[in-house]
Amino acid sequence: MSVMFWAAFAFTAYTYIGYPVLLWVWAQMRPANPIYHWGPELPKVAVVIPAYNEQSVIAEKLRVVLASHYPRERLRVLVVSDGSSDNTVAAARSVSDPRLIVICRSVRLGKMATVNYAMSFVCEPIVIMTDAGEMFDEDTVPRLVARFSDPAMGAVSAELGLVALYTGFSHSLGAYWRYEKMIRALEAVVGSVVGVTGPAYAIRRSLFRPLPADTILDDLAIPLEVIKQGYRVGYERRAFAFERATQGSRHEFVRKRRTLAGNYQIIARYWRLLLPQSPIAWQFWSHKVFRLLVPYALMLMLIGSFGLPWPLRAVVFGAQGLFYGLALAAVFVRHSKRPWLNIPYAFCVLNWAAVAGSYYYLAGRLSVRWEKVK
Repeated sequence: MSVMFWAAFAFTAYTYIGYPVLLWVWAQMRPANPIYHWGPELPKVAVVIPAYNEQSVIAEKLRVVLASHYPRERLRVLVVSDGSSDNTVAAARSVSDPRLIVICRSVRLGKMATVNYAMSFVCEPIVIMTDAGEMFDEDTVPRLVARFSDPAMGAVSAELGLVALYTGFSHSLGAYWRYEKMIRALEAVVGSVVGVTGPAYAIRRSLFRPLPADTILDDLAIPLEVIKQGYRVGYERRAFAFERATQGSRHEFVRKRRTLAGNYQIIARYWRLLLPQSPIAWQFWSHKVFRLLVPYALMLMLIGSFGLPWPLRAVVFGAQGLFYGLALAAVFVRHSKRPWLNIPYAFCVLNWAAVAGSYYYLAGRLSVRWEKVK
């Protein structure tokens, strides 16, 4: 049983610590990426915004995007309402600009079906995908587009900034997201990012492939399609999109459960990218697959602790008991900013969401319809 403990411990340590460290070492050995420049004329760009019941934010989002520091005559914005039951369409059409097109679909089919439909209207060589509820920095569009001057670049992820970090739980999410962004930045240096920032990413129009309407994670499936075609997926840390942090653990659990269930769907569909000949096999295994297996490794660590010699057994049990005890204590200390409570709690919530996500995927309880959880 001691072997079980050490194997599970090593697996967990590699997933959260070893992988980022090895990425960092590899990144230091990579030559600097060459800097490419566009010719005298920038490419035309289409910004695609699928929307469902976004009447409160869509007009502001459109004004922000249309005010981007990009040549007016080379920027077009397309909004597609996915069967919205509120005044999303009217709010979008209240923004008067000849570069804006608003399309209303009466039947709600889900985000991926909406993206597929929207792309049938796009002819611009560069497409930026963004959600209605997340705001842009005014330089987001030009900075994303600039990366495509590299002919090997097929898609580019923007940087996501979390705002409204009011509660202790959301503070912990902020720390987790900084950790996640560090990994993405390193992955981009050594090859390609595994997944992009959903609220803002760009892709070459020629590389887009319509995906099954039941696809849950378009921000993972679309870049994987790009990688399959032999192109890289980059990460532009100077291109910002801003999202309000989830304030409650229940809301974050629901959101993360759906995301992690979607990861199972992605693995089932893109398993060939896990094979050794894949350019992202190592990143895909370490970043996506192993994260889903950590909860089971934690269980094996707890069971394997019984096989450790004394007094190591007491120390290990004590450390695990303290960690899970702090996570439990955070349940009863609301809005706490104490990291020694909220970091263990957030860690446990996210790992329990991975377990729940596996059940939702295997039970066929995934829905392609997006729901607000904040």
